[in-house]
Amino acid sequence: MTVGENIMRFRKKAGITSRELAACVGVNPATMSRYEHGQISAIPPEMIGKIAGVLGIAAEQLTAGDSSYSYMIEPEKKKISSRKKEEKELLKGFYGLSPELQDAVRRICNTGLSK
Repeated sequence: MTVGENIMRFRKKAGITSRELAACVGVNPATMSRYEHGQISAIPPEMIGKIAGVLGIAAEQLTAGDSSYSYMIEPEKKKISSRKKEEKELLKGFYGLSPELQDAVRRICNTGLSK
């Protein structure tokens, strides 16, 4: 299976629409549709991690069986999927917020922090 097919399969299993998933990860619905239908074949590892987090699965479950993701080196895969359960829940909650609320949370988190 391709990553797109896996995204669609796990999304449907989670009972959410493509539009809802797109909103949760911060892309427009057309982009999510292109991911699912293989029209965008090089989904960044960070986006795969976001999608997996919202769906409550490991990133490897999305890339399993798709040889075009061999560019994801093992340390990167491990970094994405080795988050603690609590971190995954926090990410899922964050990506479930509206884009406006996500921006507000980002501003709060960045207040007073040096880069």
